[in-house]
Amino acid sequence: MLAQRICADHGYEFVRACNAGASKKTFHVRHAGQDLALKLFTSTPDHERLSREITALSACNHANISKILDHQSRDIDGTVVNYLVEEYIGGGTLNERLTKGRLARPDTHALALAMSEAIAHLASRNLVHRDIKPDNIMYRDDGAAVLVDLGVARHLNATTITQPFILAGPCTPQFAAPEQLLNEKSRIDWRTDQFGLGVTLSVATLAMHPYSGDMDLNNGYMRLMAQRPPAIEFIDAANSQGLGILIPMVEFWPIKRFVRPADLIVAWQNLGA
Repeated sequence: MLAQRICADHGYEFVRACNAGASKKTFHVRHAGQDLALKLFTSTPDHERLSREITALSACNHANISKILDHQSRDIDGTVVNYLVEEYIGGGTLNERLTKGRLARPDTHALALAMSEAIAHLASRNLVHRDIKPDNIMYRDDGAAVLVDLGVARHLNATTITQPFILAGPCTPQFAAPEQLLNEKSRIDWRTDQFGLGVTLSVATLAMHPYSGDMDLNNGYMRLMAQRPPAIEFIDAANSQGLGILIPMVEFWPIKRFVRPADLIVAWQNLGA
């Protein structure tokens, strides 16, 4: 097993296998008493995107963004193996938490503030995550929320590697902003992440996609692509629960969302738990 071979080479203790995605597997390992996550790519990666993920993670230093500790590309028995070593986050994903029910108001507020600050940190480094969703938010053992997986993050000053003829840019459609779905690169900035966070918070606390008014995420995506307005059920639910802040976050046009990261943070701070 490659993970155990890598552990032996580095002097890591192999603990267990964790999540397995389409392109990489994650393992819980331990070194010198520190819990770590070994992320092993299971297929030949897009080296440009891998390089950008490493660069993005390395550029970040924020409590609510996962930390990269090592990255290597090695030949093991004639096979080139790419892997990352990151901090281990043991509290599971937001998606796993939602299987037990929607978030309570204090938990929603804490999550919203933590992720708004994470987005602001990315923006200060000209980075856009582009894939904010419940599966990419994890919790530390102390309950702190952490944004993970910068695999499709975009540096706004770097040359794009998404071809212009592609109908949609890299994203998860049910949580993506219109400018991603339409591959309108000139409109992609921190407000793209604001939209993804708005959809995520709506799902987590209102149990509905803003554009469908229920948990039919695919219908929400289709209504968004048809340039329909947010569902009246969403607007009513957000206002009735004192979460009207979600409404501008998921506006179709970026210009109608919060203009600056600081504005979004202050809005959540003023809202209170």
